[in-house]
Amino acid sequence: MEDANVTSYPGGEPLNASSGRNGSQGGLHWEIPIVHGVILGVSPLGFVENGVLLWFLCFRMRRNPFTVYITHLSVVDISLLFCIFVLSVDYILDFELTPSYYYTTITLSVTFLFGYNSGLYLLTAISVERCLSVLYPIWYRCHRPKHQSACVCALLWALSCLVTVTEYAVCITHSQRGFYGHCQAVLIFIVILNFLVFMPLMLVSSLILVVKIRRNTRAPHSSKLYIIIIVSIIVFLIFALPPRLLYLLNFRDWSTFGYLHHMSLLFSTINSSANPFIYFFVGSSKKRRFKESLKVVLTRAFKDETQPQRQVDRGHVAMIETIV
Repeated sequence: MEDANVTSYPGGEPLNASSGRNGSQGGLHWEIPIVHGVILGVSPLGFVENGVLLWFLCFRMRRNPFTVYITHLSVVDISLLFCIFVLSVDYILDFELTPSYYYTTITLSVTFLFGYNSGLYLLTAISVERCLSVLYPIWYRCHRPKHQSACVCALLWALSCLVTVTEYAVCITHSQRGFYGHCQAVLIFIVILNFLVFMPLMLVSSLILVVKIRRNTRAPHSSKLYIIIIVSIIVFLIFALPPRLLYLLNFRDWSTFGYLHHMSLLFSTINSSANPFIYFFVGSSKKRRFKESLKVVLTRAFKDETQPQRQVDRGHVAMIETIV
């Protein structure tokens, strides 16, 4: 029974539930409860936004390669927001929902890592595919595999699960026993994969999209898709990247993460809740904002001008028939 009540941060000293909470609040007083209060206010809103977006993408809109990626990204955001909301409620209730503080911390860590990895990989795939459509438009129109987006998403989900489980099993579990050598090797692999492979791909392809937007100033309606991608990546870099770096830097002494640990939850909540707002404001018309239906706004935001003209025409005719 004593073991059930004893917990430890990954790489930190054993703590029980109450002392872990009081210790984290030692010099912070009321700041951490306020952070969790903001999370409890923002995460349900983001959960509803992503749920409505997911419903429109699955049942109310014509699919294209871009919306397939957005659908999977919304699933990641919904899962992350739901878990963060439950963990924040558990914190407010003094960890009465979970058997110990240790399980709450581990669940939080694994959820954050999986959400970050999946978001990074999906955003990279989106930006790279749009970049290919700009650099090789003929191939994209005529020779792109029909189910490429679905296959890429499946592979990225598998990769994210593999990376997250490996980091959890080797670093979070074994680091409690002092086995830091294997964890360092895993972290080096993750740094190479995330920051030397996926991150440069995302940034370079985003830069190409920025150049594309600058050249298409005469046709702003066709650049909404590119603006969405760029703004989503910027939000991801601001709110998701810093917490991930802190996790990597503090894996050996988790207790020093302290207040920033709770702030990383808030940043992740903002990042997962921001995308539907981006889609709405970029897709809506400035003159008729808040007056158009959500389907019209999302259709304009996710319009894929690189699709074959025949397919676009069919979608346009179907939309006219629906309106009539």
